Amino acid sequence: MDRERILAWLSRAMFGVAAVAVASLVLEYGFYLTPAQERLVHLIDLVVVVVFVLDGLIRFGLSRKRLAYVRARWPGLVILGLILVQLFLVAHLSGRGWLPAFLESRSVLSLTKGYIIVLQVYLVVLILGQAVKANRRVASFRIHPARTVMFSFLLIIFAGFLLLLTPKATAGGDIDVVDALFSATSAVCVTGLVVVDTGRYFTAFGQGIILTLIQIGGLGLITLTAFFALMIRRGLGVRESLVLRGVMTFETVGRLGRTLGYMIGFTFAMEALGALLLFTQTRLDFARAGEAVWKSVFHAISAYCNAGFSLYSTSFERYSSHVPVNLIMTSLIVIGGLGFPVIMNVLGRRVLVARPGAAVSRWSLHSKLVLTTTVALLVVGTIAFLGLEWDGILAGKPLGDKVMTSYFASVTARTAGFNTVRTSALALPTLFLLAAMMFIGGSPGGTAGGVKTSTFALVLMSIRSMIGRVGRVELFGRRVPRWIVAEALLVVSMGILVVSAGIFVLLIVEDLSMSDVLFEVTSAFGTVGLSTGITATLSPVGKIVLMIIMLTGRIGPLTLALALGQRPEPPDYDYPEERVVIG
Repeated sequence: MDRERILAWLSRAMFGVAAVAVASLVLEYGFYLTPAQERLVHLIDLVVVVVFVLDGLIRFGLSRKRLAYVRARWPGLVILGLILVQLFLVAHLSGRGWLPAFLESRSVLSLTKGYIIVLQVYLVVLILGQAVKANRRVASFRIHPARTVMFSFLLIIFAGFLLLLTPKATAGGDIDVVDALFSATSAVCVTGLVVVDTGRYFTAFGQGIILTLIQIGGLGLITLTAFFALMIRRGLGVRESLVLRGVMTFETVGRLGRTLGYMIGFTFAMEALGALLLFTQTRLDFARAGEAVWKSVFHAISAYCNAGFSLYSTSFERYSSHVPVNLIMTSLIVIGGLGFPVIMNVLGRRVLVARPGAAVSRWSLHSKLVLTTTVALLVVGTIAFLGLEWDGILAGKPLGDKVMTSYFASVTARTAGFNTVRTSALALPTLFLLAAMMFIGGSPGGTAGGVKTSTFALVLMSIRSMIGRVGRVELFGRRVPRWIVAEALLVVSMGILVVSAGIFVLLIVEDLSMSDVLFEVTSAFGTVGLSTGITATLSPVGKIVLMIIMLTGRIGPLTLALALGQRPEPPDYDYPEERVVIG
């Protein structure tokens, strides 16, 4: 058997072994096992690692550049070294000698437990490596990026759905199938609509699953696997880079690797900073530091990813008058919703460019449009909410609290989904205002949903140009291509159609008011998560309708249409042109 056939056989076999590794981790952390079953699972883990080691040795022996092979796989080799050290300690030092006594005196985990943890960390690294290979294999197929996006979201939703069904994921040990699917969809689509109380219904393991789904859904499965490919020194192939460019909606291919590193690094840095700041402000609210840390991390990631999931039963109503917490949360929401092209451009990293050799000093037209529209929406939303609820839900509050509550509502309606006041207590005009802002959503290339700020701004500018009979859209000394304006009009039109269809179906299958249904459907489409309280009362059909709308809003109606449609062949004929009467 020649070298290529051996490597191909090993690749296929390793995918199966990786599946066994995933199953062993799910069994241990998702199910209640007897001591004998736990020992069996740990033995399976060890066998899986041994098989991967043998795979590495065979590949090393077949490699033509062995030094480069070692350099490319140093993370796995380091963890493997730790496993060997742990095996030696467990075999020769467990229960006797000065080292075990010293570790026990310092309340350190037992050697055996430490070995198991390191072993499972190595399994995770191996699984990620196989995910990178799977990503490469998908990239090798000629699949439209829109379909790649849709399939990646469906895949992670299905995986999250299965994990939430495990007994250890919920406090009661079980969850309704539709509720599990809804929770997974809401988390991956970073929506925040919930059918059960996240903080009370799910265990720490279940909350960890939801948080992982939020992180993957916010950044995108394709983006994360490409990042791991760079982390383990495997690089990005040409076709993989082209697929990634289509997923990330960036113009250039050559700098994708560096841009990807900035994106992931900036995301984790902002989430870590947000968690640290939240911890300093909320530590005294909890009896245990560990609980405060977990809630700070969960809410920081949920806010930056614009997810809206909260471990508090009433979201952030308890902190409605807490200025630092309000400013931390709103800052994370706004930054996460700006979109990575804008963030990179503001930080001086050119991502979206008109020409490859253009200067990097000036902000792009996209960045100017997004920032201007974002600020305008925040100001208008704050003032409008303040005016509409001055004698309503804000009545009796100090002026500072009124302004802060209005600002928080204006920010969170732009796809975040947290709330500091009861949404069901708001006046109908206020609900309509929030619904309009939810429909607009955040900005392209980020974690937000909706039709996006730049799309909304282009539609307004195109209406102005048509009224003035200018015939073109001009912004900041630049002319926007007509096909982009047409695409913006298409996105808004399709968004209206999706929301209208969702409202129509829900009104048929549910006995609810028009205002509640309109708000709920718009919240799902904008991946916001605000609700008047009807989500948990919906029938299974109603929940499925919302799931479809959430997925459509997350990946975008135009992307979904491209994924489901077929590219038609251009016709080889043309018809005579004739005008029709408009208006």
